[in-house]
Amino acid sequence: MATPEEKTALQGKFADWLAGTDCSAFQCKVDSNHITVIRVQKNIDFDYLYCQRQYRGAGIERGDNFDYAGILCKRDGLVFDGQYDIRELLENERDKDDLKGSLKKAVREAVEATIGNDRRNLLITELTDERQLEGMASFHRNYAPDNARKAYLGGEYEDEDGDDFAFTFRCDYSPDQWTEDSLLAYILDPVQYAAAETAAFIAENQEDMLADFLRADMVEAEYAAILANPLNPVHRVKRIMAAVGASAKTVTVTICVNDIDFTFKAEAAQFRSDCTSHYSDWNIVAADRKEYERLFGRSARYGPEDILRIEYARSVIYQAQEVPV
Repeated sequence: MATPEEKTALQGKFADWLAGTDCSAFQCKVDSNHITVIRVQKNIDFDYLYCQRQYRGAGIERGDNFDYAGILCKRDGLVFDGQYDIRELLENERDKDDLKGSLKKAVREAVEATIGNDRRNLLITELTDERQLEGMASFHRNYAPDNARKAYLGGEYEDEDGDDFAFTFRCDYSPDQWTEDSLLAYILDPVQYAAAETAAFIAENQEDMLADFLRADMVEAEYAAILANPLNPVHRVKRIMAAVGASAKTVTVTICVNDIDFTFKAEAAQFRSDCTSHYSDWNIVAADRKEYERLFGRSARYGPEDILRIEYARSVIYQAQEVPV
């Protein structure tokens, strides 16, 4: 096993070889393995690296393959997409998947900055694509109410005061799989490449971006309807979620179903999330579940409207109200 000092020295020698113009192979020993690296010119800016790793002795085996090992950018001496065989020799190496993440981040930030969370910065004001129009109708019918409910319970659309709906435009750009040409072009000039991708995305996705704003309008309308209706049962769900703190593991719950009051212990976690309509009896501790099933039936479910109070650490943390507010 090489010491840190030996590894640093070896990496330095490899970096010197990469920076030079010597066409002979680079040979070294890493631990018990003998490694031979050769470079083949792709063009004026790039060399491709290939490697043969020998476990049996020094030198090159004439019958063994040289496997692809990475891309050398001759402008800065950096190796990209370095493969396993040469990674011990590299001080810095950029994986091609890391490059894709960097590109995605740069383009998304640039698109969002250009749009500025303002639909007036788009080039269109209405949808014309039939697919988009059908999708909007489906969203309004099937998803907007549920998204508004999730937004109200999760708070992701609240403004700084926690009152009003506040939509923030987010770009969903994702890079295509690298081709040989696109990968080399990005390595050579990531800023210019990202700028071109940004311009192309904005030009080609006007309808999709406007649709994001219009879907937000639909959710906002449903969100406003929730706020305007104190009798909407989602208010009760939100109060229960807020009451059951993160530290609670087990709580004591009292419900009233069919005019029968019943108190039991249950796992607290389920009350911190949206029950949609009912809570499961599987979260009732085993000692109380049998009595629950005897009183209400084996497949019985209780909802937020059935909960009279919730207690934790000898304190009442939730008390039902006659009229939700």
